[in-house]
Amino acid sequence: MRAPVPASSSSSLMAAMVEAPHGSAPRPDPLERLLFAAPGRLRAGYRLALFIAAWFFAVGPLRGVVTSWLPLALVPWLAPWLAPLAALGATFVLLRRIDERPWDDVGLGARARAPRQWAHGALVGSVAIAVPVALLVLTGWLARAPGTDGSVAGAMLIAANALLPAALSEELLMRGYPFTVLRDTAGWLVATAVTSVAFGLLHLGNPGVSPQAIALVIAAGIWLAAVRVVTGSLVAAWMAHFAWNWWLAAGFHAPVSGLPSLTPGWRLVDAGPDWLTGGAWGPEAGLLSAVGMIAGTALLARGPFTRRVAASAPSSHDIGGHDGRTEHAS
Repeated sequence: MRAPVPASSSSSLMAAMVEAPHGSAPRPDPLERLLFAAPGRLRAGYRLALFIAAWFFAVGPLRGVVTSWLPLALVPWLAPWLAPLAALGATFVLLRRIDERPWDDVGLGARARAPRQWAHGALVGSVAIAVPVALLVLTGWLARAPGTDGSVAGAMLIAANALLPAALSEELLMRGYPFTVLRDTAGWLVATAVTSVAFGLLHLGNPGVSPQAIALVIAAGIWLAAVRVVTGSLVAAWMAHFAWNWWLAAGFHAPVSGLPSLTPGWRLVDAGPDWLTGGAWGPEAGLLSAVGMIAGTALLARGPFTRRVAASAPSSHDIGGHDGRTEHAS
């Protein structure tokens, strides 16, 4: 004999039968549909908002610790690393704790951190900026002029300490977790377009900004997204980004995105049309920088060890993330 069904269970069962026709699944809760793309997975917009909030609210406490508890001599060297440290913490919380996905999904897994990825990214970034600067120098549109007093080695170290964390922060915020969420939701092209436009808008407040400068920063975002996609490594994109900026500042003594660089001994000055040289913004705002990005992309696709990098890169989960589903399908 079947055991009698308790009254509470019976009423719940009848309610479920009323809500759902015979043979069909129960209707999902409207609030659940609003918040979740699939059981246990928040929709992309909420996860992106949580990521930005986690990053933003982590920066303040970290700054307080550095300025209050560490010797003043260390503050200028540690302060630039607070933003990327907060972004890395936000990535850990959202990726590992909320999404429960591996580091590979944001290009930070063991293979993505291999030495060849660091070298590949640095090589691609170095070539991409060296090509336009060399062309401008050879044509005389960038000329060498006397600089300031100071140590060349010291300027290189200061530039590295400023530009390494800046590049890491921007890569984590643009082509890290947000890129992965957008990729899983709408595909590589949409992820590249959205993050590249956002990357350009981040530079609107820089000195000497112009529509051409922002357009080329957006192009640089597309190029860096290509580095991330082809290598499967956010580290490679970080190194390409850093190498581009470091060579401008420490190697060529030129402005970086409109920001002045230390110029011990000599500096490069604009001696040609701004639409080619970039004017006050620096060579990366000139149209020839697009030629450099094309050269860097060619090296990315056909470099001396691209095959080894591609072979070792973790396979992407493509659209649908770790469980093969898209938000549109849920």
